[in-house]
Amino acid sequence: MRKHLDAFFGALALCGFAASLIVHLRTFWGYTLDLPGGVHLLPLALPVVFAPLVLQTYRTPPEQRNIVGLPGELPWWAIAVLIAVFVYAGLNFLVSVVSNGSPEVSDGRYVLQEHGRVIREITAQQYREAVVRQVRGFSGHMLPFYLMPAIWFLVAKKA
Repeated sequence: MRKHLDAFFGALALCGFAASLIVHLRTFWGYTLDLPGGVHLLPLALPVVFAPLVLQTYRTPPEQRNIVGLPGELPWWAIAVLIAVFVYAGLNFLVSVVSNGSPEVSDGRYVLQEHGRVIREITAQQYREAVVRQVRGFSGHMLPFYLMPAIWFLVAKKA
């Protein structure tokens, strides 16, 4: 039964990672997720795949965890991929935080707002670029949080 649950949660986490990666990569060509709810659909499965991982980690003594803090043994390539994706997500987060203001449409004008205060008016092109940067920041932030449970459920050798 455990094997089937691991496969299910691993596949779900891998689907979340793939969806986040596709959305993230498309932002480099100027695309966003133009669906109702948009980019906020990406984290829907995160609690479902992350909760079992967190619970198992808390039940495992620290000395029985691997270098990335997960219970079980991971191959070196999985650790390297996890570290690389976490570093990328951190850099992506820093780049997205540095950009000041959130793009909004207010009274038919494109503006950048910060905490509800209009910073400045922008063009339609600048608005689109700012929206793309927001989607890139958010989707990039989802990558390690789907990849970690995917690798753990599908690859880790558990006791």
